[in-house]
Amino acid sequence: MNLTVFDLDHTLLNANSSYRFGAYLYRKKFFSFFSLLACLTYYTRHKLLRMPLQKVHQKTFLSIFRGHSLREIERHAKAFVEQELAGMLHLPVLCRLREAQKQGDYTVILSSSPDFLVRPIAEALGVHDWKATIYSTDGLGNLAHISRILEGQGKADYVESLIRQWELSRSSITVYSDSYLDLPVLKMAGKAIAVDPDFQLKRICQANGWEIL
Repeated sequence: MNLTVFDLDHTLLNANSSYRFGAYLYRKKFFSFFSLLACLTYYTRHKLLRMPLQKVHQKTFLSIFRGHSLREIERHAKAFVEQELAGMLHLPVLCRLREAQKQGDYTVILSSSPDFLVRPIAEALGVHDWKATIYSTDGLGNLAHISRILEGQGKADYVESLIRQWELSRSSITVYSDSYLDLPVLKMAGKAIAVDPDFQLKRICQANGWEIL
């Protein structure tokens, strides 16, 4: 059994799916311009000033999603994926996914984006499994809080569970990512592949001889 793991944003996709979905919701008048501006500010602070990912998620959740019906958001997410996924796919990495699927690898998407968005993308791409940040609801089915933010260590913990379950060797694992934040899972792979890597990950790739796609 070979295991091939893909990050989603800026890896399998050439964009940030949460950012693009936010723009889609704004066009649907789901939230105000001021909420959009706030979320753009949080994302910029994360990319340029290293605002922790957990803080970005929490602030975005409070600005846009808390109190809204999960079913309504899932309907929007499904329509968004149907309309825009094809234009967001990073074709060289999609080819690697199709190669892995053709040779029978167990394929997985691990993403910090919210589960209601990652699910329809994973289903459209036909991967075996996926994990994402979990947004939970109250008794009325409205979004109430973030239960789990899937970061690099959480991704590594999931891969470790598969290693134990199937007694996998390190050489049978391939991981694709664009970010140094995924180092915990990249280090577990027999084949770590960086996709348009950020500055920190690029230096690590050069030091370790990892492939850069």
